[in-house]
Parts: sequence; structure tokens; C-alpha cells
Amino acid sequence: MTATARPPTAPLTVALALAAPLSIAGTAAAYGSYGRPAGLAVLALGTAALAAGLGRLTDGTRGCLTALIAPLALLIAAPAAHNVRDDMVLGAGRTVTARVVDVERTPGNRDPSWDYRLVTADGAPVPGGTLNQRTQALRIGDQVTVRTAPDGTARPKLPEEVDLGTDLFWAAAVLLASSTTVLWAGLTYRRS
Repeated sequence: MTATARPPTAPLTVALALAAPLSIAGTAAAYGSYGRPAGLAVLALGTAALAAGLGRLTDGTRGCLTALIAPLALLIAAPAAHNVRDDMVLGAGRTVTARVVDVERTPGNRDPSWDYRLVTADGAPVPGGTLNQRTQALRIGDQVTVRTAPDGTARPKLPEEVDLGTDLFWAAAVLLASSTTVLWAGLTYRRS
């Protein structure tokens, strides 16, 4: 039996291995510059391109598993990348003491959260929208110290929540796993 010639997969493998980090970077940039719909659109396009490329790269069970795992890892990495972007923006922002003027419970399946509308000492709204917390620790009239982005491109966070190192670690770990999965599929691929 003669072995079928293996098609050149190295260029596709390298392109797909780079697709995950580039898609996440594009998602964070689009979200920061153009808002949530643009960020989600870039993420959806990147995920679809990655899944289609993986389907073309491999066949059979391995192809299906890889085409499922890598985009899932990409979707898991997206929130971490968004947190990295927010932490960078808020790290360069300023710390302000604000007053809670409104509290709204955001329903969730298991984990509800609370959105706190804040104003500064002069009565101006804190830029970036509401402070989102998983606990109902604040009441209307309470004072709270938050990190803000003066241009409003990131939601305010408590200073202890701005943790660039941890968010970078998780985003890099998931992206590394995704890219490694793609490289493994491309380098071990054989047509039967």
C-alpha cells in the first residue's frame, strides 16, 4: 500500500496557532474602542475562522475534538483578556472616592450581582458606568474608593480588584493551551 502524500500543513498550523492570541487581542481592542458588540463580533469571527481552519487541518475524531477544544479555550480566554485590558486602563487611571446613589440587582442563574451607580464628591457620575459586585455590601449613601478610567473606557473597580498579573497569567495560560492544541493537531496530522 502506497502512502498518500501529506499535504503541506505547516503554514496552516502556524497561522492557526497564531490565530487565537491575535483574535483575543483584536477582541480586547475592538471592545475597548468600539464597545461590546464590536468585541463580540471580532471574537465570533476569530472563533469561526479557527474552527474552520482546524476542520480543514485534521480529519476524523481528532479534527472534531481539536475544532471543539481550541475555540472553547478561545472563548474562555476572552473574559480574561478583557480583564487584562481593563486592568491596564484602570492602572493608568485614578483613584476616587465616590458615593453610591443607586443599587440595582442584576439577575443571574446562580450568581446574581449588584450594579452600583456612583457619583464623585461634586455630584458628577463616575466615568465608565456602574461598579459591578457579586455581594450586596454597599447601600445608597455609602462611600467607596474605586479606580476609574477618566475617558470611561472601563467600568470602575475596587482598587484590590485591579490585578494585572493574575489576569495576564490566566489569559496567557488559556491561550497557550489553545495554541498548543492547534500545533499538536497540525504536527501529528496524517491522512489515512
